[in-house]
Amino acid sequence: MWKSIAIFLALLGVASAGMTYDDHKVLRIVPSSTEEVSMLRDELPVAFRVDWWREPSYPGIPVDVRVSPGDLTRVEEMLIGAGMSHEVFVEDVQKLIDSSYSPNSVRGDEFDYGVYHTLPEIEDWMKTLVADYPDLVELVEVGKSFEGRTITAVKFTGKGGNSTEKPGLWLDGGIHAREWISPAVNVYMLGKLLADYGVDDETTDLIDSLEWYILPVFNVDGYSFTWNGDRMWRKTRSTYSSKFCVGVDPNRNWDWHWGEAGTSKNPCADDFQGPSAFSEVEVKSVSDFIKSQKNINGYVNFHSYSQLWMAPWGYTSDLPDDFDAQDAVGKAATEAIAAVHGTEFDHGNIAEIIYPASGSSADWTYGEFF
Repeated sequence: MWKSIAIFLALLGVASAGMTYDDHKVLRIVPSSTEEVSMLRDELPVAFRVDWWREPSYPGIPVDVRVSPGDLTRVEEMLIGAGMSHEVFVEDVQKLIDSSYSPNSVRGDEFDYGVYHTLPEIEDWMKTLVADYPDLVELVEVGKSFEGRTITAVKFTGKGGNSTEKPGLWLDGGIHAREWISPAVNVYMLGKLLADYGVDDETTDLIDSLEWYILPVFNVDGYSFTWNGDRMWRKTRSTYSSKFCVGVDPNRNWDWHWGEAGTSKNPCADDFQGPSAFSEVEVKSVSDFIKSQKNINGYVNFHSYSQLWMAPWGYTSDLPDDFDAQDAVGKAATEAIAAVHGTEFDHGNIAEIIYPASGSSADWTYGEFF
C-alpha cells in the first residue's frame, strides 16, 4: 500500500561556520531556451568556481548560483554577452548566514524547535525521547560514518499488534550536509508525532498502524562540518577518492543506475558520484539497514530549496508503472501544504520537474523494493 516517494522541501536554512562568504552573491538567472540551459550547465562551471543553489534544468525555470566577488564581474559579462538577463537574489551570503545563526540553540531544559541544532544537541534530544516515551521509542544504530560518528535513527510504533507485521515507513533528512532545514523538519515532526500520541486521534492511529523509522541526520560528518568548517558544504567527508578534494555526493552514490545522467566524475564537484556505487559507508549502512528491516515499504527523503514533491525516476524521464498513483499522493500533499500557510509546491517526476539525477536514494529504494 505504501510507495516510495521522495520529498524535496524547498526551504533554505543557514547559519555560521568557519569558512566565510563575505560579499559572495547569489544570482538568479532565468534561461529562455535549451541552449541557454546548456550554456549555464556546461560552460559556466568550467570557466568559474560556482555553487548551484538551484541547478539549470529547463527553459523558464529560475537558476540560482552563488558567485564569489572575484568572479562576479566576469560572470556577469558572460551572461550579458550571451543575452541572458539576471538579478542579484542574495546581496551578501555571509550576512544571510550571520543573520540566521542562533548561538542559543538550547535554552535551559527546553529543546527549542525554532532554531537549528548541532549534531550532539540532536543526539542528546533523541536520548530524552527514550526517557520520555519508553513504551514507544527506541534508538537504533544504523552504522558508523567515515569519521567514526554514529548514525542514529529513532524507531517507534504504538500499541497493538506485532510491530514487525506493521508496514514500516522510513524518513530521513540531512543527506546533503548544508540543507539544515531538512534535519530540523524531521526533528520537529518526530517531536510533534510523539507529543500528540494519545492526545490526537489521527496521530495516534498513524503511530499505532505503522512502524516508524526517522533518521534526522543522514550525513553526520558533513553536517558536523557545516557547523565548524564550511556552512555551504554538501558532500560526505571521505578522503579516499582524491588527494585534493574531499567527499562524495551521498545522493548520487546509490547502486541504482549509478554514474549515469546528472552526476559528475570530478572528485571536486559537489555532485561527485564517488569511485563506485555504495563507496560511501554512510550510504551503504543506510541501504543495508533498510534492506534488513523486512517490513519497510515506504521511503521519504527530505531536501531543501526548490519547493518540490518528487517521485522516481531520477535517472530517466521514463515513468514507472504506478507513477499516476504516486503523483496523486504528491498532488494531495502539495494541496494540503498550501492549505496551511499558502506555500506552493510543485509535484512530479524527479528527472522532469527538476533535473536528471542518477544513483539517488529515491531511485534505489523504489527500484529495490517495488
